[in-house]
Amino acid sequence: MHGKDVNSEFVRISEITRLLGDQACDLSKPYKTLIGDDAAVINFQELKLNLFASDMMVENIHFRTSYFTATDIGYKSMATNVSDMAAMGGFPRFATISLACPRQFDMEAFYNGVKQACEEYGFHIAGGDLSSSELIMVSVAMIGSTYSQPILRSTARSGDFIYVTGSLGGSSAGLELLLIDPHAAGPLVDKHKKPMAKLAEAKAISRLKATAMIDVSDGLLADLNHICENSGLGASLENIPVADGATISNALHGGEDYELVFSHSDPAEVAMIFASANLARPAQIGRFNDSAVITVDGKEVEIEGFQHRF
Repeated sequence: MHGKDVNSEFVRISEITRLLGDQACDLSKPYKTLIGDDAAVINFQELKLNLFASDMMVENIHFRTSYFTATDIGYKSMATNVSDMAAMGGFPRFATISLACPRQFDMEAFYNGVKQACEEYGFHIAGGDLSSSELIMVSVAMIGSTYSQPILRSTARSGDFIYVTGSLGGSSAGLELLLIDPHAAGPLVDKHKKPMAKLAEAKAISRLKATAMIDVSDGLLADLNHICENSGLGASLENIPVADGATISNALHGGEDYELVFSHSDPAEVAMIFASANLARPAQIGRFNDSAVITVDGKEVEIEGFQHRF
């Protein structure tokens, strides 16, 4: 049984279903749970589901229990996948969670974090799996829909302006504080432990018909380089917005800010659409060009990003 206690697993699944409540119900049949059969029954075509993403979080690689609670782990495992939906110009509809953990792990707190994310971002849990393990491992798969057409990494155009939806480096700086003091608190720590996926901004960017987009998960330079490589372009950057308490190095190379970086040709239209959605205007940080390099303030930079290891 590969480390599973079947009776215990069935009891746990029942507890999880009860805990998630409405967040585990079929959208078309409110009293029918999505959890309990061998597979969730979902009408992909009717719901216009066209996005799929998956991500993992592994103890001592992506987090440490010295500074992450079970609730933190549950919430962040969901939010990072929601950000992948936002980065495509979309939003989440359903997710599955596979959790492997030690017996003493607080599963109720973990699923409370999951439920918080479900309620905040408006999606449902459609199932998953449970197993025992010496380390905590969370694997999430998420499906969603785009607001219009998916926004890709490969369709940026030379001359497009580059924008970012918020300040950068806060999560990286927060992690540095936690590694020094696991009990550290404050805005930077919050940015690392409870990141906010930018769904409202994604909807506005979709209205803009942005030419390319990505979320900042591995660091601004590393993630922007994905757009450059996929679109066959280079980029010149300046005026990078740095989070209060962070450094320019945090902003350029630190990961897990989950701000959206996108490109568009018309600054006036960008300002108008964000204002009409009551959203802060994104920072204009540069332009794509026909070179094969990325420069910051005129100097070519080495591409390095956040690495999930200690």
